[in-house]
Amino acid sequence: MNTLWHTLVAQAERQPDRVFLRFADQQWCYAEAAELARRAAGVLADLGVRSGDRVALMLGNTPDYLWAWFGCACLGAVTVPINIHLKGDVLHYILEHAGVKVLVIEQSLLERITALHEQLPELRHLLVRGTVTAPDCFAWHTMLAAARHADPTPGHATDLHSILYTSGTTGPPKGVMLNHHAYLHSAALFADVMIGATADDVFGTSLPLFHINAQAHTVLPAIYRGTTIALLEQFSASRYWRQLADLGATICNLLAAMIPILMKQPPSPDDLAHRVRIAACAATPPDLWRAFEERFGLTIIEGYGLTETAGFCVANPRDAVRVGTFGVAMPGFELAIVGPDDTPLPPGVPGEIAIRPQRENLIMMGYYRQPEQTATAMRGGWFHTGDLGQLDEAGYAIFIDRIKQSIRRRGENISSWEVERAVNTHPAVLESAAVGVPSELGEEEVKVVVVLRPGATLDPLELVRWCEERLAYFAVPRYIEFRDSLPKTATERVEKYKLKAEGVGNAWDREAAGYRIKRSR
Repeated sequence: MNTLWHTLVAQAERQPDRVFLRFADQQWCYAEAAELARRAAGVLADLGVRSGDRVALMLGNTPDYLWAWFGCACLGAVTVPINIHLKGDVLHYILEHAGVKVLVIEQSLLERITALHEQLPELRHLLVRGTVTAPDCFAWHTMLAAARHADPTPGHATDLHSILYTSGTTGPPKGVMLNHHAYLHSAALFADVMIGATADDVFGTSLPLFHINAQAHTVLPAIYRGTTIALLEQFSASRYWRQLADLGATICNLLAAMIPILMKQPPSPDDLAHRVRIAACAATPPDLWRAFEERFGLTIIEGYGLTETAGFCVANPRDAVRVGTFGVAMPGFELAIVGPDDTPLPPGVPGEIAIRPQRENLIMMGYYRQPEQTATAMRGGWFHTGDLGQLDEAGYAIFIDRIKQSIRRRGENISSWEVERAVNTHPAVLESAAVGVPSELGEEEVKVVVVLRPGATLDPLELVRWCEERLAYFAVPRYIEFRDSLPKTATERVEKYKLKAEGVGNAWDREAAGYRIKRSR
């Protein structure tokens, strides 16, 4: 069965001159892509990389990432994608835990490795993308230009291809092991079932290549369909639609936070000057869903997935979308909402979202070197996501919150995500985080920590009244604190446990201010 390398080479042989990648003002055809990937394999092979060796990629969104990623697949090496924002102890942990032998890194990030290199005896070589001044480093582009073609290593679909480390807020990152089959099945499912891609589609993304979304839902579906990738270096709200238009993208992938950010941009001719017909999303704010589609002239297809499931495994059927839900299990998967004893719960009752693959090799092989965590997450043959959700009357799934981030106030379960969604719609707000803090009546009160847009001001009482119009009375924040930034992990997840540990702190208190919420709202 195919590996990622076989899939790329098959398309290069079938249609060598078809455009594989557009990036900025450059493009590469499939034949050129396979050639460069084979050269990248030659670079790694000359440094002693063999099948099964770990090669870390700490690169931004650049074509070189793809050449190295597929070069590893050619050799049967295991890639360890690393977030370019990582540094210090977390970076050291991943490199050491994975046993990385070669690191391909941006020149601008090299200083982060200098202090760690001596503590990483297994890390033998640094390949630097950019100018090289250190004597113990190799210049990526120089070596790529001079490299021989490596001979592909025979591989199998069930071989490990990548270890992707997911950031945690209460412990060290976990290394999700994905094999070739899981990647390729996810790509085909996305293309065939979720978005109905054709050979004329162009898959555009600004999401980082070191995450599962861009890998499994842009790069690989494009190859599966034998069509083109439109790669953006990074997300820019003011230039997003113009960039996609210039690259000819017809499909894009969005994260939840990008929806309100794009909606807050001033109206522009670029809003409808692109060719994008479908935006694949997760956690789309229901109140913005239809307005977003109308403003930007596209259709949102909402889904749900995690790194552990190799991306989307649940989605809204294209012909039966239910706004506010993330849909139903796609072919090959089952979905259930389960209680504390792992028994399925009926519609309308919140519980943990659990996913079960109906065949082997559709999701992760486990957490690398963490058998206990793997056993806990995969108990009973179901992957327990740690997310809270419920089914509606039609059997569609609704996301509520991360289980550890829900708030319990006076008998009511409150979604921090829902509170944040309401707060974030205020034009003065850039982002927010809602947490539960101790209440004098037992259980918790809602506290929201708010970051304002540059130059904006906001009275806390105005924000309360704003939320009062958008939330159930019991979910309206009691405490509000304004800050310049939120504490985040290297993968930009808010570290809510830090905010929760601070308690009320110096937050403004609406009850102390004499403002009472009316229960009728």
